[in-house]
Amino acid sequence: MCFCHWPVVRERVRAAVPDWLAVETADGDAWVSAVAATVERVDLFGVTVSRPAEVLTVRTYVRGPAGQRGVVVLALYGDDARTRTALSELFRVTPGDAVPRTLPTSERRRVLDDGDRRLFECRYEASGEAVGLPPDSLASFLVDRQRYFATGPLGTRLVGSMGHDPWRLDRVDATVTGAPLAPVELSIKETESLVHHSPGVTLSLAPPTVA
Repeated sequence: MCFCHWPVVRERVRAAVPDWLAVETADGDAWVSAVAATVERVDLFGVTVSRPAEVLTVRTYVRGPAGQRGVVVLALYGDDARTRTALSELFRVTPGDAVPRTLPTSERRRVLDDGDRRLFECRYEASGEAVGLPPDSLASFLVDRQRYFATGPLGTRLVGSMGHDPWRLDRVDATVTGAPLAPVELSIKETESLVHHSPGVTLSLAPPTVA
């Protein structure tokens, strides 16, 4: 998994998330992240339902009605129809038309292509050297989330859980070009993106229930 983060003006994020959620900030900014992942498989009730897939989600950081920390998925892209459909139903978001890919080069690359146009590219090289994830750090704020929020039919307030072992983050050198934020009409601040890399975890996503 490769996490690319950008600080965004809070008011712009406020307009992109449901009004029953509070936008959460860190270092004085709201944040939006593109999370690019290679999904080895998706299992439902112990049955594998999809092949390996590339998935990219765009998310922001919020607090729920009771102050619970979580994320809202703003956009989702995938190159496998079953994986894309399963995740879009959980997060209550319409899948995008662009296609995420990894490119096998000496420097690892994650890209998001929209036809002939490249929306996003991250070139990175992970050292394999683990870095700490203190609970009060910006890295923990951006990576370690265990809930997601969504809005269901007739405005139903929904919350789902994300269960996983503790994240391992590797030290990484990265160069990011573009940002997959145009579909959600968010503009980033004039600053370099912050990038985290993880060799991966087993992630359990529970269907959302009424918040």
